Amino acid sequence: MPGTRTTPLRAAALALAVLAAAGATWRLLQHPAPYALRTAPAVRVTVHAVHSGGPEAGEVADDVDLLVKVYVQRLAAGDAAGLARIGAPWYSGRERAARRLIAEYGPHAGEPVAATVQDPAVPYLAGVELRFGDGRRQTLSLSRGHDDVWWLQLGDGDPVAP
Repeated sequence: MPGTRTTPLRAAALALAVLAAAGATWRLLQHPAPYALRTAPAVRVTVHAVHSGGPEAGEVADDVDLLVKVYVQRLAAGDAAGLARIGAPWYSGRERAARRLIAEYGPHAGEPVAATVQDPAVPYLAGVELRFGDGRRQTLSLSRGHDDVWWLQLGDGDPVAP
């Protein structure tokens, strides 16, 4: 019977398609950030939590890893518009602030960078200390929006009022 043989094959193909769609959806939900690393320039950034007694800094370090790497990459590229796009959307003057950061820290971003996430005093705010390869240091302030996406506090605004 030729008709019965194609039904199991179709069912298997449909099941495989459903599994693939579920996997893709799960992956997208795991990484809801509206920003991503680009292929160039390559940056070497290590992100770790400050050594403390609680798990909060470690959890935040995992959450902000991508944002910190994107930040360093945009600095290294001198991409003020791209840097402004990772700034908290509820802040104003992001591009002007991005240009200032690029002028001050951009020349140092090509070196290996070590980022240390501090223990958060408030669950939706984070401090990150960057140490560039030449010894230069910078402290970043980050805010988490209502959608659980972390943003750079860049420009003028209220860090807790997205």
